[in-house]
Amino acid sequence: MKRITSAENPLIKTLRQLSTEPGAVRKLGQVWLEGIHLVEAALAAGHVPEPLVTTDSGLLDPEIAALVERVGTAQTVVLHQALFSWISTVENGPPIGVLMPRPKSARPGPGSALILDRVQDAGNVGTMLRTAAAAGCGAAYLLRGCAGAWTPKVLRAAMGAHFVLPVFEDPPWEQVLNIVPRPIYATHAQADTTLYELALDKPVTWIFGNEGQGVSDDLIAKCSALVRIPQAEGVESLNVAASAAVCLFEGVRQSQYVAPR
Repeated sequence: MKRITSAENPLIKTLRQLSTEPGAVRKLGQVWLEGIHLVEAALAAGHVPEPLVTTDSGLLDPEIAALVERVGTAQTVVLHQALFSWISTVENGPPIGVLMPRPKSARPGPGSALILDRVQDAGNVGTMLRTAAAAGCGAAYLLRGCAGAWTPKVLRAAMGAHFVLPVFEDPPWEQVLNIVPRPIYATHAQADTTLYELALDKPVTWIFGNEGQGVSDDLIAKCSALVRIPQAEGVESLNVAASAAVCLFEGVRQSQYVAPR
């Protein structure tokens, strides 16, 4: 078990860069995952830490100690608590994390597809990935301009969804258009068709756009229809992550549950 005490250590510099610089994941090709749940999800998916990082106080936590035993002491690095806090992106969280190569997405699976168009808030992106995974989607496509899928805030909000849902970043729209299920829908507050008029018992594709500007005109032109989520008058439109949850789980309801006669 290796111990590191200096902030000048190359590993610490890498972890600090990944935790503070938005473009570091792409630049370094590595990911820093923090928290017991994310570490467990990564290990369950077969990823190998390079290394697992904790503190002396972390070793006293039974859950963290079990993860250390699972990974092995040779792949474990122990930091002073102050040093771990310096690289951490989680306030008052358990002192555990793993460094690993940025995963490559598998092929899209069966099920509906989620496309995000310039969704910039990391919490929204992570929440939508988590929702898509829970709804059984086959893939999520983050078009250029979205918050980075493997950045710390997105990872925390997604709560392990990355390891069960194929996630593709910056894919060419033309390629995405050729492989996603039809029909393709986007929400719009002024649309004539409401969500509950759609037949969603088979896989479809949903596009959700930028928090302020919505879906771009180019993508709207490719949609089969624009769809309105009914809501009370005089109320602002739903948050984009909430809209995605409503739409995706209406599909779950229609495909899995039939109302009693």
